[in-house]
Amino acid sequence: MFKSIRWTLLFWYALILVAVVAGFGAVLYVKVRKSVYREVDARLTAHAQALAGALEREGGGGFDLELSDDYVKTFGGTGRGDPYYIIWDERGELVDRSRPNLELPRPGGAGIRSRGRYREFAAASPKGAMVLVGQRLADQQKRLKELIGVTVGAGFVVLVLALAGGWWLVGRALRPVRKISEAAAEISGSNMSRRIDVAQTESELGRLARTLNETFARLEQAFDRQARFTADASHELRTPLAIVQSQAELALRKDRTAAEYREALEVTLKAAQRMKAVVEGLLTLARADAAQANLKRERLDVRKVVEETAALLAPLAAERKVALAVSAEPAELEGDPDRLREVVMNLVMNALIYNREGGRVDVTLRHEVDQAVLTVADTGIGIPEAARPHVFERFYRVDRARTREAGGSGLGLAITRWVIEAHGGVISFTSREGEGTTFVVRLPAV
Repeated sequence: MFKSIRWTLLFWYALILVAVVAGFGAVLYVKVRKSVYREVDARLTAHAQALAGALEREGGGGFDLELSDDYVKTFGGTGRGDPYYIIWDERGELVDRSRPNLELPRPGGAGIRSRGRYREFAAASPKGAMVLVGQRLADQQKRLKELIGVTVGAGFVVLVLALAGGWWLVGRALRPVRKISEAAAEISGSNMSRRIDVAQTESELGRLARTLNETFARLEQAFDRQARFTADASHELRTPLAIVQSQAELALRKDRTAAEYREALEVTLKAAQRMKAVVEGLLTLARADAAQANLKRERLDVRKVVEETAALLAPLAAERKVALAVSAEPAELEGDPDRLREVVMNLVMNALIYNREGGRVDVTLRHEVDQAVLTVADTGIGIPEAARPHVFERFYRVDRARTREAGGSGLGLAITRWVIEAHGGVISFTSREGEGTTFVVRLPAV
């Protein structure tokens, strides 16, 4: 098994290159061999046909062969590569041969044949004789062996040079990958700001580097949100825990009257209720993040939910001297009544808390085509422009002092948005500082 991409790429590169060089060498060898054999065959054919044409029948039934000086010289050699001939009559009896010790079987017909290292051509004479001309392919085979040697040597040199170039080229191609790997290795929970230098990467790797940078940025934001969320959660729970502890210590420090014990228990209960609200909110959002917060689905009229919730909050409105007006039309949808009641409760309660004495909160519900549109408008203090992008963040408060005074956990709007989106709806708001805020919820109606 190869330990790196470089070695893997080089292995396949070398394998492909060897296959290409071997294929090229094989094709070249076959072409050259065919060319050599074709040249030899043409020469043997010309000699055989010339000898067959030069045969003359004698009066006694024999044959007479008159060779020119050139042919005498051609067939007079005894070297390994010199041509030879042999002639038989129609009965298969030897008529003539170029070498005294030449013994060959008579071919069955005309044509080219190979016999070991020999190449031979047989031609039939018009007089009935059979002429065979042959040649040992010593020189040709030597040339072919030399060709093989040259091809293998050249292929080896090409392979070495190509592998050296491939090693350099792969290293150059993988350099951005190494830089990406080094940058990714330096990123940790304590150092999320490290990024890959996109300017030094090219083509597909450049796009990969940009994608990774975007991923790292999202991770950094997630880590920041998690750290902020943990710090806020700890802070929210620390205050009521400190109250519980201090009240218990005060109550146990000396004997007290029943009224004093009751007062201490009431303060402790309020702190415990506040901790419970925070923990329940955290559990709700944790289940939502893990896609485990199962919502009930039943057909319901949102008007009933709005009117019941407004009735529950009417005493709070009277206490804060804020007018609470409700105008609701029938609007049916498929949803979780408890969660939708929580949405209305959070929006209306915020509108009451962040209002001024003598202010007003208008809650309206309209059925528009295929949507149930809930609007909660107040004449309160409004939301500062700098705070608007963070309104739906967990534990975010525009006015921390007033929210804590009212017992809020800072999770209401975060839970509200999750519930609405889980029902397939959307929530938006508009606000003018010092004049009021309007939240609009749109849910799919049936």
